Amino acid sequence: MKFEELNEEEQDWIDGLLDGTIDEAAFNTLQDRMLERPELRTLVRRSLTLHHGLSEEADKFGEATDSWLATDQDKVVAMPTTRDWSVLPLAIAAGLAFLLGVASMYFGQPTEVVDERVEAEVEEPSAEGFAVVGNLFDARWAKDGEKRQGDSLSAEVLKLDSGVAEVQFFSGATMVVQGPAEIELKSAWEAICHEGSVRMRVPPAARGFKLHGPATEIVDLGTEFGFEVRDGKAQVEVLDGEISFKHRDGKERIVEKGAAWLLPNDGSESTAEFGRIAFPELSSRDLATQARLRKDFERWQSHSRSFARDDRMIAYYTFDRPHTAAVIASLVEPRNSEFDGAVILAETADGRWTGMKQALEFRRPGSRVRVRIPGEFSAFTFAAWVRIDSLDRRYNALFMGDGYENGEPHWQIRDDGKLMLSVMVDDQRQLPHHPKSRFHHVYYSPPIWDLSKSGQWMHLVSVYDPMNQRSAHHVNGQKISEEAIQPKFHVDTLRIGNGEIGNWGQPFRETPWFAIRNLNGRIDELAILNAALSQTEISDLYERSRAAHQ
Repeated sequence: MKFEELNEEEQDWIDGLLDGTIDEAAFNTLQDRMLERPELRTLVRRSLTLHHGLSEEADKFGEATDSWLATDQDKVVAMPTTRDWSVLPLAIAAGLAFLLGVASMYFGQPTEVVDERVEAEVEEPSAEGFAVVGNLFDARWAKDGEKRQGDSLSAEVLKLDSGVAEVQFFSGATMVVQGPAEIELKSAWEAICHEGSVRMRVPPAARGFKLHGPATEIVDLGTEFGFEVRDGKAQVEVLDGEISFKHRDGKERIVEKGAAWLLPNDGSESTAEFGRIAFPELSSRDLATQARLRKDFERWQSHSRSFARDDRMIAYYTFDRPHTAAVIASLVEPRNSEFDGAVILAETADGRWTGMKQALEFRRPGSRVRVRIPGEFSAFTFAAWVRIDSLDRRYNALFMGDGYENGEPHWQIRDDGKLMLSVMVDDQRQLPHHPKSRFHHVYYSPPIWDLSKSGQWMHLVSVYDPMNQRSAHHVNGQKISEEAIQPKFHVDTLRIGNGEIGNWGQPFRETPWFAIRNLNGRIDELAILNAALSQTEISDLYERSRAAHQ
């Protein structure tokens, strides 16, 4: 691809990128377009290389001329010395040779010549932790220590008041804990049971995992054992395979399947009756778990029916539909099919209750739900249950007004994990310092997501309240940020019109290109209200709509 083959808008973007005048909106659109078109990425890289080379040579040439040319206070040019003149033709020749070489590279040489340049290293994304919370059954955690399924775990102490919790280590080992228990996680290969009952499963890949008691070190040699600590007294049973343990200053023992040992903290040790302790097991609770999940799901269904009757509700989608249906219904009562959404490429997937509740997944660039929401409104509350798999785009759409005209909202998540809510103030007025953007303001939250939260369900709520001149963001029932609406950004009359859930395709654009903003993840439930919900209402909404097992 050559520069002249680009359309005028794309040429302007690249020119602005090179001379430093490109605005943020144009830069983000160029970035999105490069993600879609590899040939455009190559051309931009070649342009940057050319520009960088020319700049470097200009700097060198300028340094050389500083030694030939000087000006006095009257700006009269002093003639160079004979020695200086002897250097000038060589400098000019070198500069011309460089320019001709670069021009040849740019217009005629294969791109492989340019690609030989070493690109700057990009810092890889990272997340903290060496284990995750697996399945839970009636788990009740100590105050300020609550864990949900899928949470990342690092070096920390887990305090489980009651119920059963599963910890999956990245080494491959699995620990099932029965409360009350206190477990200290040390690494992917080591933990301490201070109190409680645990069952360890250690496959061949995790062989060598260490579990410590008050006076004992156990090394699993494969594949399963139980360990209980109560009031300083411990007992170990080998359920399958074999272990090695060392108690206090005693000798190391190899113990095989069917053996049990008492290990009190006074340092003594003795054999015990095998099978006396019922170590925790999740698989035996499957039927009870399913019954409890069904009851929890029915509780949410009752809440959902009541929520749909809230007279402040604008639109309400739960995304349950037959797999072949191309439409999702807005469930606001009384029902109005005008607010139903057209599903485009989004895929039906499991929601918060696997096998019971559906969600929509927006993992492909073209996936979206098209809606039309007429009317004028005095405030906005956007609330949704969202599962983010990754933030691949600069902007990741939750709900977007099509044309982004006066009073229309954009609700999305930036690639650094920040929630964003904005409402267009004046679509005929230029935003200062951003000539291609219209007059609006974005209200950001602190980062609410990183890779450690991939695949977890989160309740996201953003509020735009013109009457009280505030905008706020909430996550899982808690307010995380609030910002005053300045008078110059105040909008009284709010609208939506045509819009999209999970993407922003701008169907009325003049070019075939569209910004890639699909959410790489799932949305399980989305509500839009003509009201600014209070902190109490949002906390109550979270508690009533959340899945108790998560």
